[in-house]
Amino acid sequence: MTQEMVHSSGIVTVEEDNSWRYGEKNTNDSVSVTIVPELFKTADNKYLTGVGPKATTVYIRSGIPLAKITSGANVGSYGPYDKQATDGRQTKIAGLLESMVSVNINLSGWDLDDPTVGMTYRGDIVASNLPVKPEAGAVWGGEFYDVEDDVVKPLSASSGAAGTPGPAGKDGATITKMELTQDPSSKAITAGKATLSNGQTVNITIS
Repeated sequence: MTQEMVHSSGIVTVEEDNSWRYGEKNTNDSVSVTIVPELFKTADNKYLTGVGPKATTVYIRSGIPLAKITSGANVGSYGPYDKQATDGRQTKIAGLLESMVSVNINLSGWDLDDPTVGMTYRGDIVASNLPVKPEAGAVWGGEFYDVEDDVVKPLSASSGAAGTPGPAGKDGATITKMELTQDPSSKAITAGKATLSNGQTVNITIS
């Protein structure tokens, strides 16, 4: 069952939209990861809801594609997948933010009580309902299936283990000698015979 709830505090509107889920949530489809809250703060607020000039709390939307940071100061943590990133988040979608995350705003900036969140890493989703949609061709990790109009499309790339290399092929034979037959009257080459390095001979036909 998906949820789409909108409520207003009189100052800002907070939208909780879980319509990106297809069907009921499984109990064993998520893991705990640590996020870097500042990476969700952008000029267009695309990752947030509840934003307003007087807001003291904003919310990071559920369903945001997450990616692992593999370089820089926050190695091992997670942030929003971004093909323009240079810290590893451009490489692969690791999962989706499981639930909305509240962030307090104070004079010193953003304050998150606990940066440890749930990340869904497998399941059926409606990709067109994600709050931020990855570009076509984005690499998905985990095990995700996009269900649109009862059509199921696997999103996650899976490849089998590399097989054992086969034996090396034999070296090819080379030509060691060539004999050509010439027509006495026209002086044209009409046929020939080539001797190979393995001792075999091959007739040459000229048409």
